[in-house]
Amino acid sequence: MAKESGVKAAKGILYVLSRIAIVVVIIVIAVIAFYTAMHTMNVEMVLKDAYTARAQAVLLPSKDGSEDAVLQRLFTADFLANDTELNGDRYSEFDILNYYQRTEVDSFIIWPWEDEATVKVTDIVTEITGTPLDMIAEDGTIISSEEASEKPPEWKNGQYEVKLLKRGNAWMVTSQKLLKEVEPEPTGALQPSASASPKVSASGEPSDMASPADTAEGAEE
Repeated sequence: MAKESGVKAAKGILYVLSRIAIVVVIIVIAVIAFYTAMHTMNVEMVLKDAYTARAQAVLLPSKDGSEDAVLQRLFTADFLANDTELNGDRYSEFDILNYYQRTEVDSFIIWPWEDEATVKVTDIVTEITGTPLDMIAEDGTIISSEEASEKPPEWKNGQYEVKLLKRGNAWMVTSQKLLKEVEPEPTGALQPSASASPKVSASGEPSDMASPADTAEGAEE
């Protein structure tokens, strides 16, 4: 009788322990899923903010260089020192007025324990409008409308393999590798979407995007 009672007690304990184990496993899975989603979303935001800030720094740089602080939050020093667009002068002879940018990030997953990531990003900038600086008088008027019709150079649109590194709690772009050039869709076919960066005005301020400095966790090339 005592033996049967002992067996029942043991079965009861095993049953309770198995249920506890199941609950623990469910909690662990839920926690991993939550942090995976959070890290993945964070990296996607960093990438979109990084390429938005990069285009704005090239096309609509501020006079006081205020965009430098934003770029340094999103890109590593090596990226900033070697990026051909950020260090080039293709648009230095133009007063850029407007442009349309669309940044698309391919599907990816960042696990909570990862501190490095490789993501495919398609960066497209079109409808770049501007006036040659030598055609603008001191009072801001156009000297020659005929010569002022010269258009700014086209952006180097393409799909990139982008590498990121986590430093502390911040993700930063460390490098990018061009996978293929991308031919933009016809102008009339481009429509703003949730994944698209907003059109930037001559003031240099995006219309409805959160500041990259607020959402970024780092970047470079």
